[in-house]
Amino acid sequence: MEAALGVGRGEAQDYIALYFARYPGVREFMDRTRQQARDRGYVETVFGRRLYLDNIAARNQGLRAGAERAAINAPMQGTAADIIKRAMIAIHEWLEAHADQAMMVLQVHDELVFEADAGFVDTLLPEVTARMAAAAELRVPLVVDSGVGDNWDEAH
Repeated sequence: MEAALGVGRGEAQDYIALYFARYPGVREFMDRTRQQARDRGYVETVFGRRLYLDNIAARNQGLRAGAERAAINAPMQGTAADIIKRAMIAIHEWLEAHADQAMMVLQVHDELVFEADAGFVDTLLPEVTARMAAAAELRVPLVVDSGVGDNWDEAH
């Protein structure tokens, strides 16, 4: 830990304890998710996609701990994956009528990369942004940022 973060183990543990003290809902979520995984043998995304956890009740502590980490991460990361897939489907359907002006070329985590005619960018951006923001109805809004450039780096 010291080499990677430049802090000692004790300082790192203090930081983690402070985080959970400030955000007790995170600890509650983690505990509740672990218990649900033990009870059911799986966890779900917001959209109901399941990840089955074969090792959630393993006697081997290492295997069980790995399954518990997956149980905590999968609902959030899986839901994010579901959302971007839903957005991509909606965007693809809209883009079919504009295939001569733009195309979706790449997905990187929660980002989509397009190639587009320069004159079409002002039409493309609001359409893509709106479809991404509408890909899921959550208790918090989905905020979508966009950028334009001759390459991915410039678009950031």
